[in-house]
Amino acid sequence: MSQPIVPLTVPKSRRFEKKSRNDILMKIRIGKTEVTFFQSINSEVLETILDKVLLYDNPAQ
Repeated sequence: MSQPIVPLTVPKSRRFEKKSRNDILMKIRIGKTEVTFFQSINSEVLETILDKVLLYDNPAQ
């Protein structure tokens, strides 16, 4: 016995507030990876991310 095809409801994607260029604190590109930091980022989080990104780029350290 076949089951009827029932359309699924797809939730609308959440829209993120667009940041202006003035809010950019730092934009860094390493190889094909680009990371953009905005002024609202916590300084501890910024340091952690930078440490991980820079260490990944130069694993010899």
